[in-house]
Amino acid sequence: MIVKHIPARPAGRNATIERARHARNLVDYLRQPEKQSAEKDYQVAYMLREGLGDTKGERLFHIGARNFVSTDIAGQRAEMIAIAQMASRSPNPIDHWLLSWREGELPTPAEIDETVTMFLEHLGVDNQPCIYACHGDTDNRHVHLALNRYDPLSERMIEINGGFTREAAHQAIALIVDRFGWQAEADARYDVVNGSLVMAADAAARQKAGCKPLCPKATSFENRTGYRSAQRIVQEDAVPRIKAARSWNDLHATLAEVGIRYDIVGTNGVTLTVDDECVKASSIDRAITRTQVEKRLGPFEPRSETIRDVSRNPNIDRLAEAFRADEYRAECERWRQQQQIRREQRSLLAGPTREEGEQARPAVGQVQPPLTRPPPNLESWYYARREGAFAKRWRHRFDVEEVPHFSGVAQDMPDLPTSIDGYHGYPCSDGTRYARGPEEPTAFIDRGPKIAIVIQDDEAMLAALRLAAVKFDGKVTVNGNKQFRERTFDIAQRHGLGHVLADADLAAKWRELQPEAASQGPKPSTVVRNLDAQTGENGSREIDGLGQSAISASLQSNTASNSSPANVSVNPAALEVAGSQIDPASAPQSESVSDLSRARALALAGEQQALRQPWNRAFAKLGEMGRLPFCDEAGRWSISTEGLTLAECRALSAPSQNSETQKRFAEMNAHRLESEAPMTESSQVKKQSVLELGRMVSAGNDVDPTHSHKDVLASARLSKAKDNLGEELPERGTRGKER
Repeated sequence: MIVKHIPARPAGRNATIERARHARNLVDYLRQPEKQSAEKDYQVAYMLREGLGDTKGERLFHIGARNFVSTDIAGQRAEMIAIAQMASRSPNPIDHWLLSWREGELPTPAEIDETVTMFLEHLGVDNQPCIYACHGDTDNRHVHLALNRYDPLSERMIEINGGFTREAAHQAIALIVDRFGWQAEADARYDVVNGSLVMAADAAARQKAGCKPLCPKATSFENRTGYRSAQRIVQEDAVPRIKAARSWNDLHATLAEVGIRYDIVGTNGVTLTVDDECVKASSIDRAITRTQVEKRLGPFEPRSETIRDVSRNPNIDRLAEAFRADEYRAECERWRQQQQIRREQRSLLAGPTREEGEQARPAVGQVQPPLTRPPPNLESWYYARREGAFAKRWRHRFDVEEVPHFSGVAQDMPDLPTSIDGYHGYPCSDGTRYARGPEEPTAFIDRGPKIAIVIQDDEAMLAALRLAAVKFDGKVTVNGNKQFRERTFDIAQRHGLGHVLADADLAAKWRELQPEAASQGPKPSTVVRNLDAQTGENGSREIDGLGQSAISASLQSNTASNSSPANVSVNPAALEVAGSQIDPASAPQSESVSDLSRARALALAGEQQALRQPWNRAFAKLGEMGRLPFCDEAGRWSISTEGLTLAECRALSAPSQNSETQKRFAEMNAHRLESEAPMTESSQVKKQSVLELGRMVSAGNDVDPTHSHKDVLASARLSKAKDNLGEELPERGTRGKER
């Protein structure tokens, strides 16, 4: 649970009008959050900047009021405005507080009323007029409080906790969390121990060391951008270096290494500059103020001109779980630059003379298309990119678990594929993210020694597992909860990848299933070691699964349709390296092997023997279906494998069986030619018979339709011989014409 003090909208010149306007608009927003208004736009923008989630679709869940004469909301609204107008010396007597629960915590109306009561009592304003409303339908259920601090009886403003208002608010939140058992924030300032308020351990350590907590502005910057604020950079990078410096020159030199300057401002002030942003030393740590540093190093010495600042790398300032924050930051910077250019162009167009304005007008080709305004914070940018998983992790970044992932020893593979099973790789600051397209959500991320699974569906997990098998040399360790590990094993077992799992329990479970699997024939493996290039649209190497309608023994068949996945080459040596197991009944028995080359030879022999049975079964089926091979331009034989099992397809495409498969295809073709040879002469005679029959009919000769083609051919040959002897043919009659 968190608490925020929301500042009022910027006031105008007339304080009397502004007091009434703020009271009226704030109460209207509390009781009608779904209604569009300028106050709602301001509240939504503020809550988005503070990382409180998207509040555009919020609705009223519960409303209440305290210390009013009127019992209806319209009368209470009028009283709030009237009391605010009485505070003539205060520009804004109404405080706006926000109490927000964590995601998943759903307080009841009774609990909300008690929460507001405890909060007001601890702040000491439980007798002041207050209207509160709980809004729902957002990521976090939250309560807005409009508290009027003007006391009409004493005619003065009520001061909370002697001016330390936020301290009292944090104490009240600690009491409320302890009362209802809700979750406190990771950086909570107070805890309740045995019913007493005590400062939290982290906050006490900071106070003892003289370190001050981050100001609300710095915290808001980090929630909005995903990068460390200048205040945090000074705390973590500059303070240890200043405390360890042994001279002023050493202090300036060590700070320059991280791009920070230590300068004197005014008489005794000190500012530390980080990327053109100045931070007061007194707001960070008392130990780095000028007075304290001069006690150790002597009088202040200015920085030498020979010292040069080192440019800061923005990636080192990116916070944990701020995935793709650099892309969001680049969008914001492009938007800022475009707006600056437009402002300069407008100022030039409004020059003193018309001629100067026309000269300043940009040419048609120089006008840039307008950009879309980026979302107000990183979390909203995630939702706009459909990266909901990262939005939730960023919101709960202080208590999230590690993303389930596959790990192993990464091999030096410069030709690692950038597309696999329809997922394309896109480089980012975290490594390479894989998605269906550039604007599609991230499915998994290649982070070097780890491949993190973001979308845990079967397709994404299978593609990530295949990529891990290639990258980690066929030895993949599964990291995640019990459900994730069991699901990974099930997917690997179904797709012939069980042998790549290096976990002891998963490997043992896979070996237990091998005798049963061996009786059904070896399952096809899609682990690819030496990839035959399948080039994608961008020239990248792609991996796709088995299952096309035609397969080439040379692994280069192009007979599959465009919608069918491409063929995959399987290297037996890769299976051996990845931990492929051979059935003891079929593997050759020998003494223990210590030589790696001999081990690979044994594995290759076992693989060939295991492939022999489905290989013979495949040719038997092809013979029953009467299917014949065909030859491509390169002289390689191919055949359609429609109707064959995956094990049979794998046996036909195995490189170890390539020469024998080609020989068998050639024998099938030779047998086809032998069977077609006797039919050739018969077909030629039939063709000649039909031609001669046509000539006889066209010449007007009588032809008996009961005669066979051989008789017709004989008659035709006799007629042709008579023509050659010069005998005169009879004239054509009516019957001949009719025929």
